[in-house]
Amino acid sequence: MHDEPEKKKKGLKLTRKSTRKIIGKWRKLSAEEGDFSMTESIEIDDVATVKRVLGLQLKESVTVDPSLDGIPLPSFFRYALDFVEENGLCTEGIYRLSPPKSRLDELERRANCGEPMVFNEPHEAAGLIKRFLRQIPETVVPPELDAIADSCECGLASTHQLTPKLICTCGAVRHMRDALNKLAIERRTLFIYVFLHAQHVMAQEKKNKMGLQALGLLLQTVLEMSRRMVCFSAHAIRPCDGIPVPGVRFF
Repeated sequence: MHDEPEKKKKGLKLTRKSTRKIIGKWRKLSAEEGDFSMTESIEIDDVATVKRVLGLQLKESVTVDPSLDGIPLPSFFRYALDFVEENGLCTEGIYRLSPPKSRLDELERRANCGEPMVFNEPHEAAGLIKRFLRQIPETVVPPELDAIADSCECGLASTHQLTPKLICTCGAVRHMRDALNKLAIERRTLFIYVFLHAQHVMAQEKKNKMGLQALGLLLQTVLEMSRRMVCFSAHAIRPCDGIPVPGVRFF
């Protein structure tokens, strides 16, 4: 008497055919129970496409989420900046303190899906701004611009405090303007907007405790810039010698 062959282990294997069969039975049962009826067939491959904004090249981010006024920056990023400008400039620890990661993940998801942004407090907007800047795959400011900052003989690159009255007379700021005009408009606009916004934050240092040293360290990290370049830019972008850079609307 031969031994009975070993039975194969039963495993769950879902295929397109079996899945459609299950859905068909589900539709039939639902219709019989009177819950609802489905008049259209369900396609397994019908999955909503998620729009992505963070983590793309700047030009792609602007294309996917354009600002209504034509400024070449993502709309959600503009809204986050405006929120901090209106509600967070005097908030202590702005850009230093961060909301829970789960909350930032939700805000990133909303930005990527094109859903309306709703911030409960300034730290959420600031956190999303930092996350966006960190995820930009390209270098916003070319490293070769460091040479311009180093060439300044007026102390703009070496000061440790924001000094609005500190003016460049050696021509370095003018060289910076010329170099910025050679960048893609998205990179140029982002760079200038970030530093104009940073000046507004640092102007309230007594209330928010975020001066050039504290905020400058953050900008070094998220924009991958040298300390001297950050200090120089914080003084040079005002805008450059009062001459607007084409394509940029200043605050």
